[in-house]
Amino acid sequence: MSVRKKSVPMADLPNTTACPKCGHTNSTGGTKSLQIEMRPVLTTEVFAFPDALADVSCLKCAGCGYWICLDYRIELDDNPEIDLNAELV
Repeated sequence: MSVRKKSVPMADLPNTTACPKCGHTNSTGGTKSLQIEMRPVLTTEVFAFPDALADVSCLKCAGCGYWICLDYRIELDDNPEIDLNAELV
């Protein structure tokens, strides 16, 4: 099992943020935090790439429904999966 590095903490959120699409001012009290597993598709050009886990803070604009990404952090696995049979892809 790989040793995880210390991760950078998420940024402190302001009390409000403006929507980049419509300009509506939104309270950040309704911010959602999601964890997304990212796993690349290996090809002949990309035969090794680490899996990743992303933490994302997002907020839906009350004015237009646009999803606003407030902050994110991506942690890469230190041991990438290597496809030793890349020529068969």
